[in-house]
Amino acid sequence: MSELIFKIIIFLILFTIGWLFGRYIEARHLRELDDKEQQLADIRMDSRRFLQVSSSGELISSSVVISSDYFKYVLAVIHNLLGKNLQSYESILERARREAIVRLKQQARERGANCILGVRLSTTELGMQGGMVEVFAYGTAINEE
Repeated sequence: MSELIFKIIIFLILFTIGWLFGRYIEARHLRELDDKEQQLADIRMDSRRFLQVSSSGELISSSVVISSDYFKYVLAVIHNLLGKNLQSYESILERARREAIVRLKQQARERGANCILGVRLSTTELGMQGGMVEVFAYGTAINEE
C-alpha cells in the first residue's frame, strides 16, 4: 500500500512541475509576442485583395505549428465531457495565429514593404487527438507611398 501512495505522490509532483513549466513557457511566449507586435505595428495589414497601388507586390507566407501539452489535453477532455468552452485549446490557437502574423510582418519588413494585402489565415489540426495545430498565413507585401 505504501508503494502505491509513493507512486501517486511522485506522479502528482511530476504533474505539478510539468504544469508549472508549461505555464511559464506559454507566458514567456505571450510576452515575446507582445514585444514583436509592438515593433511591427507600423506594418499595415488589409484583407482586401485588390487596391490601386503604384508598386508591385510579392507573395509572402508563414507557417506556425504549436502542440498542446498533456495538461491542456487533460483539461480539454474534462471540459468537453462537461460541455464547457475549451479555453485551453483557444489559447493555443491564439498564440499560433499571433505568431504567424508576426512572422508575416517580419517578412514584409525584410522586403522593405509597409503593407500586406489580401491577408488570409488557414488553420489545420495535425497529429492524433488534436495534438498540434498549424496556422498558415499569407498575403502580398507592397510598399504604399
